[in-house]
Amino acid sequence: MHLAFTSYINSSFLSASFGENNVSLIYIWSSIISILALFFIPGMLRRLGGYRFLLFFSLLDTFCLFLLSNLKSSLNIIPVFIFYFTVNNLIIFALDELLQIFSKNSQLGRVRGLYLTLINLAWVIAQVVSGKAFLSSSFSALYSVAFFIMAAFFLVAFFSLKNLSDPKYDKALGLRSFRNFFRKTNLTRAYAINFLLQFFYVWMVIYTPIYLYAHLGFSWREISLIFTVMLLPFVLIQFPLGNYSDSIGERKMLMFGFAIAALATLSLFFIKSHDIWVWALLLFSTRIGAAVIEVMSDVYFFKHIERESDEYISVYRNTAPASYVLAPLTAFVIFPLIPSFNFIYLILGTFMLYGIYLASTIRKNDK
Repeated sequence: MHLAFTSYINSSFLSASFGENNVSLIYIWSSIISILALFFIPGMLRRLGGYRFLLFFSLLDTFCLFLLSNLKSSLNIIPVFIFYFTVNNLIIFALDELLQIFSKNSQLGRVRGLYLTLINLAWVIAQVVSGKAFLSSSFSALYSVAFFIMAAFFLVAFFSLKNLSDPKYDKALGLRSFRNFFRKTNLTRAYAINFLLQFFYVWMVIYTPIYLYAHLGFSWREISLIFTVMLLPFVLIQFPLGNYSDSIGERKMLMFGFAIAALATLSLFFIKSHDIWVWALLLFSTRIGAAVIEVMSDVYFFKHIERESDEYISVYRNTAPASYVLAPLTAFVIFPLIPSFNFIYLILGTFMLYGIYLASTIRKNDK
């Protein structure tokens, strides 16, 4: 929930201080540092253990949110934001590790589906609350709310995971880890599918709020309503899909997800009206596809690794920071070349069409 309160306002918060053209560069630097951190983190996890690792970084995250809610100087905001962005990726990595420890392979789809449903329920709740918060306050209020939520997260983790027993974790990431990962066809395929999904998320998270607010004139209250509707598929369908994957497999569902996400995203290119429900419905459709891809790609990946393979989880999860490098970099290069801002949806929809081919390469008997 602390992520949900800030993710869709981060780009607007940064653009208010540094301009739209520099937002991409800030995200690129944040993501490069996140990738470097994920490269060394498995070794730290091995030394600290999952419990102390999670507590350490959640405490750092809490401190970053406190600073973001109170800093006034633009120059100080950039390093704090970069650090905050990096720490969030490490917490996501730690939670993946803990979930893998607690999961049984026979129920992996059910567990991942429930996990993602609960996460995305937080995103829906945060959009409802954040819209009301903006009516009487500013960006600072949302970062303050996120600070209190993260403080609660730290306390819950502190008291509920004391007796966590760690498996024998792998060694720190190295070139051999990457070579071994990408020698496995199933893992390479899962990485490519997840990277494409993360690329989709990055463009949507960074540029859709800017487009709706600065180019189409939507208020933050209207944007909050649109995003609340948009995120509902993640809550409604991911748990049933997790159950479905345990018995059927992921190939057809991934192809379906990419097709829906691609077509809905392409349609956004043609919508230039200030109509809340048109945007809510179309963005809702894009997230139906994304919700299918998210749960199926995770289930597919985690079915093909051992529970102690934290180095492989680290490689897989660097798709998020890697996409935060390549997606803004792509935007930074193409923005001067496109005639209008809405071309981002034409380009993104085309990328998502490629995902249909990626999903089709999964063998029919490969669950």
